[in-house]
Parts: sequence; structure tokens; C-alpha cells
Amino acid sequence: MPSRRHSLLDPHTAAFPPLEVRTVTLSLNAADLGDRNLHRLCEGLYQRIVQRAGSFVAVCGNVSAEFGVPILQRRVCVNPLDRLAEGFGTDDVVNIARTLDGAAAHVHVDQIAGYLARVPHGISAGARQLILALPLVLSQTERVQAAVEAASSASGMSLGVLDLLGHKVKETAEASAHRQGIGAAKLAVLANLPNEGPPICGVCPGDGWGDAVIHVSVSAVGAIRHAVEQRQLQCDQADLGVLAADIKAAAFQAARVAELIGQEIAQRLGADFGCIDVSLAPTVRPGQTIAELLQRLGIASFGSPGTAAALMLLWSAMRTAGAFASTSAANHAAVLLPILRDAGLVAATEAGSLAIEHLEHLATVGGLGLDLLPVPGDITPATLSAILADQLATAVVNRRPAVVRLVPVPGKRAGERVSFGRDLGDAVVLDVPSVADSTFIQRGGRIPGFR
Repeated sequence: MPSRRHSLLDPHTAAFPPLEVRTVTLSLNAADLGDRNLHRLCEGLYQRIVQRAGSFVAVCGNVSAEFGVPILQRRVCVNPLDRLAEGFGTDDVVNIARTLDGAAAHVHVDQIAGYLARVPHGISAGARQLILALPLVLSQTERVQAAVEAASSASGMSLGVLDLLGHKVKETAEASAHRQGIGAAKLAVLANLPNEGPPICGVCPGDGWGDAVIHVSVSAVGAIRHAVEQRQLQCDQADLGVLAADIKAAAFQAARVAELIGQEIAQRLGADFGCIDVSLAPTVRPGQTIAELLQRLGIASFGSPGTAAALMLLWSAMRTAGAFASTSAANHAAVLLPILRDAGLVAATEAGSLAIEHLEHLATVGGLGLDLLPVPGDITPATLSAILADQLATAVVNRRPAVVRLVPVPGKRAGERVSFGRDLGDAVVLDVPSVADSTFIQRGGRIPGFR
């Protein structure tokens, strides 16, 4: 006899829209493993991951099958790596990252995060080593995801840090030139990383959380598209107020199911349940593109006039529905616009309706930032730093999280196509205004916060 929980997803008892769980993240506390001996530290990290996450993938698979909801990625996040790495050199940090990569492969997770340097207020010796090691780490590992929190509304941002990051993004792409610079796609520069969640690029701040915590991120694209299509079958001229109500209902259902799945996985693993992230996020799977969803609302091409208003409609509905559906819903629902994961966005860049300036503007109406943006391989570090500064400045002023993942593609120019394989798909390299003058970034100093 199926439980009442599972009957919520039974197509014979309820009409449920298509839904995908984007990620389930197991966040592990490793603060007690601090050791000045590199071998003991690496061994402790490896054993902690293998022991606590050994059954994680199997449990996710079982719960996914029982609920009939696909789980696209399983991630582990280890905290607080920046403090554990204090006192070690660059070569040691690379060995720590290789240990994480090996443990992730052993437990068969898709990604492992926690390689995080938090430098919005200043840069410690340990954080500097994490940043300096980025090109080696991301070119020599498969599953490690790295992040640097470089700005916050309270403290502003350091141009010295951004100058360093511009060089490291470029060097990381060059170190993985044989794979189209894919190493840079695994490096996120962040602003206003929320300690209460949700996971951003796999990063889960550990302060104030338990030793093992499950976080769930669900994409509402499929559910919302289904709701809009059903309404338009009934009334092709339905106004945006009616559609907004349908979008809220779909996002509410997505949040409820995500919470049920997260609680079930946490219970089976003996972990705490953390938070759910209900966001608008595309995947490479058919029917899961934000551009196509906006076309259903009447936007001719993503980036054309009306795009920002349509995204605001979706963002507002998701925030309201998520908060109503669950007390565990994160406060930072967002619209994710990763160029490399949305075929509709790629088509818009080819058609000329979408450029980097449009994406920067959309950060003010729910966009999370410039995500997985392929840029010309000959872009200068100073231009990369300036793009980071522009996007982080928007986040500082709006007091919202932001993500910037720039991918300089070695040997490619603006307008040329590039393929990153099954997980990221194909894209067109975007044109980026670039000038030789790097005076602004090289002035250094700190841009104050926005209070």
C-alpha cells in the first residue's frame, strides 16, 4: 500500500507537472580534522567523505525511483576547507584537492565542493594559497568545484583581489586548453554568499549547521512551463495576472516535492535536513530552457524588449510560492542563466538578441549573475577583472547573492562555436568589449560597501 507521501506523485491519483531535482547536496563538517600534517589531514578528509557519503548516491537513486522524480546531480560539500588549509603551501593545497577528487570518485558523486576562499573583508595566507593553486587544481581534477567569495554588501570589494582573480581565471582556462578551457567553468566568483543557504555552485557554508546536512535544489522550469501550457490550452488569451497565479501554484508544488525528497534522503542517511532552493534554472535536457519558457509568455526572443519584465514575473511568483510552501525554503530564489546549459540562450546569442550587457542588466530582476559565459580566448586578465567588478558591484548594491563564471576559450574568437560535451553542451563565444587600458583595476584599493 503506497504511503500518502508517495501518492502525491502518483499520476493515477493526481495530475503532477514534470519536475526535476537539479541537485541534492550532502554538506559535511570537517572542522575537527584540522592537522598540520598533510598526510593525516588528507587521510582524515578522505575517510570522512567515504564513510559519510558512501551510500549517498544509492539512497538518492532509490528515493528518486520511489518518487518518480529524476535527480540530475549528487554533490558533496566539505567545510571549512579554507581554514583547514591555513599554513599549507600551493603544492599542499593541490594534494588536498586531489584527495577530495579521489574521495568523490570513490563514492560516485558528480561534484565535490568546499574549495572556497572567503575574501570579501581581506585575504588571509590560507585563502591566498587556495587562489594561487586554482589553475593546477582545476586542470588536474575532474569533480572539484572551486569558489571565491570576493565581495559583500557590508564590506564592498577589493580591487587587488579582483586583479588576482582575473589572472587566475585566464590561467585556469589556459591550463585546460586541451579541453576548451573547461577548468574555468569550475571556478565561481561570488558575492554575498548566504550562510543560511541555498548551495550556490555547490558551496554550502558550514557555520551554524550540523555535521551532515542535506540541501535540495529544484528547477521549476518544467513545472511552470507545463502550467502555462495547460492554461493556454484553456484560454489562449489568458493575461499575465492569471498566468502568475498558475506559476505560483506550479512553484508551490515543486517546493513541496523537493522538501519531501530532501527529508526522505536525510532520514535514510541519518543527516539533518537543511534547505530547499526553488529557482528557475535550465538544464541540457529537452524542454528545460528558460528561453522557451519566456516564448510561452510572449517574448519573441530571449533578450528582446520585455525579457526583464517577464523574468520579474517569474521571479516574484517563485519567491512567494517557495516561502508559502516550506519554512525550509531559502530566501534567495533566483533565475539562473547559464549560457552553456540553455540551448535557447545559445540561440539568442547567435541571433544577436542577447549580449553580455543584457545579462548584466537581468541581475536586477532575479538573475544570479554571469554564469558559464564563454568569452574569447584572447581576453585580457584586466578585462576579466573589470567584468567581475561590474557584476559584483550590482550584487553589493542590491544586497543579493551573485555568481560569475567566465570561461575564456583558448583559440576561439567571438561568434565561433564551442562544444563542452554532454554536461555543458554547445555554445557560441560572446563578444566582450575589451580595451588595453587596465588603469582602473590596477589602481587597487577597496570599493566600500553599500550600507
